[in-house]
Amino acid sequence: MGGGTPIPDPSERLHDFDRLEAAVVALADQHKRALKDNESLRRTVEERDRRIRALEAETLELNQRRRDVAKRIDDLLAQMDQLDVELGSAGE
Repeated sequence: MGGGTPIPDPSERLHDFDRLEAAVVALADQHKRALKDNESLRRTVEERDRRIRALEAETLELNQRRRDVAKRIDDLLAQMDQLDVELGSAGE
């Protein structure tokens, strides 16, 4: 006969299909695990984003409180300076 393509043995074809099936099953399992991992990572990122937003809000609040306290201290120091001036002029 001529130089055509040899016909594979049926047991060889069955082996190739078994290998293909195993590879497809493994790939499908890997894909499922990747989807679960992806979802888990998304939840982790969302939780961290919420935590970051909460910490940013807390930082803004604490900075405002710090500014308020600094202003009150400045006001008290100004009152003390005024008292020093008044007491100094009364003693003369």
